Amino acid sequence: MNPFFLAFRELHYRWKSGLVFVLVVASVTGVLAYFSVNDASFQKEIGRNVRDIGSNVVILPSAVDQYSYHLEGGYSEITMDADLVSKLIEHRASLNHLIPMLERRAKCSTGDRQSIGRVVGLSASIAMPDRPKAPMQRSIPAGELQLGSELARELGVERDAKAQVTIAGVVYEVQRVNRSSGTWQDSAAFIDLESAQEIFELPEQISRIEAIECTSEQCEASGLQSSVILNNEIEKITDKASFLRKEEMAEARLNVRSVSRENFLLLQNVLWVFLGFTVLGLAILNSLSRKSEIGVLQAVGYGRYRIVVLFLVRSLLLAGMGAALGVTVGMLVSVEQANELFVMTGQKSSLDWTAAMAIGAVAFLLAVLGGCIPALWAAGENPADLIGRDS
Repeated sequence: MNPFFLAFRELHYRWKSGLVFVLVVASVTGVLAYFSVNDASFQKEIGRNVRDIGSNVVILPSAVDQYSYHLEGGYSEITMDADLVSKLIEHRASLNHLIPMLERRAKCSTGDRQSIGRVVGLSASIAMPDRPKAPMQRSIPAGELQLGSELARELGVERDAKAQVTIAGVVYEVQRVNRSSGTWQDSAAFIDLESAQEIFELPEQISRIEAIECTSEQCEASGLQSSVILNNEIEKITDKASFLRKEEMAEARLNVRSVSRENFLLLQNVLWVFLGFTVLGLAILNSLSRKSEIGVLQAVGYGRYRIVVLFLVRSLLLAGMGAALGVTVGMLVSVEQANELFVMTGQKSSLDWTAAMAIGAVAFLLAVLGGCIPALWAAGENPADLIGRDS
């Protein structure tokens, strides 16, 4: 009988064991595919969450006394030229998400209530040309403002209520009341940068630039210090600015990214090992447990080649179905879970088709090898030694 036909007959007769093999291969392959095909999306989501910890670099005018700046709660009325932003971009400083700001303490009033608040003009975050990212800070439309929670309470503005706030004689519509952050931002009013420069009569001036450094991981690998690199870069660009680096925040961002990446890599490696042992073990166990059948096939005239072809066809069919089913289900579940997993990146998944094909191919090859090698070895033995032997 043709070994291909016999393989299909054998699968029909032993459909339960075949189904178990397919489901086990599909399960292990599916779990690995679930974690691997969305590796880029996982890393992007982690990066986005880490980004929103906040800026960890503040660039100030060189004339600012940092002791006084901290004593005032991170506030100074000394300004610098706004074109420093374009210079930083031109020289490709090791920064990203640059947010230029201009702030002043000013009277904010609405109706019969008024209070002194920190009025902060800011622009949308600016990404370096070679480091495009989704904006960390979006622009505030002209004529609108955002209120910190405590300033809103002082002015009697409810979170969802429509209100107008007057600053320096200019009326602004309240876009929203921000949630409490436990920082100075709770006592601030945020408007667009150009409006702040206009009402405070400080054209082309800014108080500071907040940004995120891009050197931590490279410095950790090379043993250099991020603060040294940034200081050297800024000194080459201008002598009218200095910078503050929030060490704890920078270290926290680096640690979160590193630990997340290492844990994810460890999980993938464990799943790869589990995939190999499971698929290979199942296939070998199935072949070894059927030595007596191999002996019978030899006794009725099947040669070594035909027996190997029989097991090869069986392994090809089962491994192919299991790997295809596992990769497909793993990818579909990964896409479905994107709404819950990737909230910060817009609930989008970025599937890695190369990883999916690699997982399917490895599972397929392991199953085929695990089924054929023991069969090839058993087919070379004496049929009399195999017939009647227990598994």
